[in-house]
Parts: sequence; structure tokens; C-alpha cells
Amino acid sequence: MGAWEWVLALLAGLSAVFVMGANIWAIFDVLRQDRLDQTHRIMWVLLFFVVPLFGVVVWLYAKPRLAGLGSGTRLRKTL
Repeated sequence: MGAWEWVLALLAGLSAVFVMGANIWAIFDVLRQDRLDQTHRIMWVLLFFVVPLFGVVVWLYAKPRLAGLGSGTRLRKTL
């Protein structure tokens, strides 16, 4: 196995760990939301399992809207 194959295998492994970590974070984040009922929580978690990375990106986009905050307000609260 050449050096470039090891680099590709390492990048594939790191990206898999990143996606898995992002999914785990998103699942726990959805389960902590008080504004979601049980049906919506289940649908979000299923979305994370069906399309992992896309589901996390959609959750990051929808989360501030769920809280009723504009993106600027949310940014100011975190800074």
C-alpha cells in the first residue's frame, strides 16, 4: 500500500469520525429541545440516520428559527 493510499484511508476515517460525532451531538441536541413534541423529535432523529451530514446541516439551519431568534441575536448571545 502506497503512501497516498494511507493518506486517503486516514482522511476517510477522520471524516467518518467527524460525521458520527456531529450526528451524536445533533441527536442529543434535538432530545434536549423543550419546544419539540415527541413526534418531531423522532422525525429529526430519523432524518439524522437517513441522511447524516445533510440532516445535521438542516438542524443547524432550523434550530435558531425554532427558538424564535434571528441569527444576529443568537450570535450576540453566544459572544
